[in-house]
Amino acid sequence: MLTTISKLVMTTVFGLTMFAAGDAEAGKHHGDRGDRGAKMCEKLECTDAQKTQLTQIRASHKPTIKAERVAIHDLERQIAAEYAKPSFDAAKVKGLREQLAAHETIAKNEREAMKTKIDAVLTPAQRTKLAEFKAKHKDGKGKGHHRGGPRDGRGDRDGRGDRDGRKARG
Repeated sequence: MLTTISKLVMTTVFGLTMFAAGDAEAGKHHGDRGDRGAKMCEKLECTDAQKTQLTQIRASHKPTIKAERVAIHDLERQIAAEYAKPSFDAAKVKGLREQLAAHETIAKNEREAMKTKIDAVLTPAQRTKLAEFKAKHKDGKGKGHHRGGPRDGRGDRDGRGDRDGRKARG
């Protein structure tokens, strides 16, 4: 009897531990993109003083940028909800779009102010190196993980052919 209860308790504890570990890893996958400032400083060979200043700059702008991002996301959902209705209110959508534009402008201005402060901390050589890095990686921005498209000449994943509907030759 004692061994059965012990096994049950140990199995439960093990299961909960694995569940908690899975949740912790799940949060890191999408939400946590790592410390971008540390990565930038590593590439630019920042001094400790620069690292501290850059961390403070990002921390001071983060709440505003995050709040604007949340507001933008909320307004986008409201607009989508209006379009999903059988008959949407055009005036309401127009008002929501105006609010959305205002929040996007605030977020853009906040990011620009942050970039200006960051540039003031960096040396001219570091700014040049940063600009070169940004130019080099500009094309890959926002693409995320590659999905779909032809794979080894076999067409798309479900075998229906390529994007124009033709069957892949193989």
